[in-house]
Amino acid sequence: MFHVGVCDDDAKVLDKVKQYFKLLSLSTNYSFDVHCFSSGEQLLQHYKAMQGEYTYHLLILDVEMAGISGIETAQVIRSLPDRDVQIIFLSSYPEYIMDSFDVQTFQYLLKPVPYELFQDKILKLCSYIHSSPNRFFTIKVEDDQVVLRRPDIIAIVKIKHSLAQNKLKLITVSREYLINGTLQSYSDKLGNPFLLIHRSIIVNLEHVRRFNANSVVMSSDEEYPIGRSQSKAFKDVYAGYVLEEIQGRG
Repeated sequence: MFHVGVCDDDAKVLDKVKQYFKLLSLSTNYSFDVHCFSSGEQLLQHYKAMQGEYTYHLLILDVEMAGISGIETAQVIRSLPDRDVQIIFLSSYPEYIMDSFDVQTFQYLLKPVPYELFQDKILKLCSYIHSSPNRFFTIKVEDDQVVLRRPDIIAIVKIKHSLAQNKLKLITVSREYLINGTLQSYSDKLGNPFLLIHRSIIVNLEHVRRFNANSVVMSSDEEYPIGRSQSKAFKDVYAGYVLEEIQGRG
């Protein structure tokens, strides 16, 4: 499932875009959770309320709106920073195309947008996100494919219950998901900076806040045990991760 924010001060445009996404869901294997906003200020208020938990894969912004423009709204979102959200601008005015490049826009569409063009651009975007494993990670939850931002994943924990064989709990900054599979398979898929610290736990080193020889505390304040055989490896890998981060900022 892709999470979409649509921002336009014209209610008719909002309704049409929502209808387009419904048609797209019916004709493809993709599903979309669409939230509508009538102004840039309203969208930014939503971002503020989320306190850094940026859950949108795609934003569709009208360029000219009452109040702050779509481009100004995108500038604020990029400065938060939210670098992963993909932005598509809608406009009746082609002269704003050059300005849109400054906020790393995925596409600039001129109104009125025919459904065939909308479908083509959205499907290309979905394909792009699925082919960007370093930024996004897709999990299967029941019949849905859920696309997660990799940095939002805090941990994956094996569920210890006789009736829950191969059941895992994937924990993100905003919610938890029940998924099938083995920890080793997810450890192999995720790679760095995810680490198997216990036979039943994978953690994202980005979310480690403190640790000792026996346990690690994550950004969610959850504490997980470190297996005795993984204790030294965890210290070494985490030290290497921190060093890479420091060098990357330098």
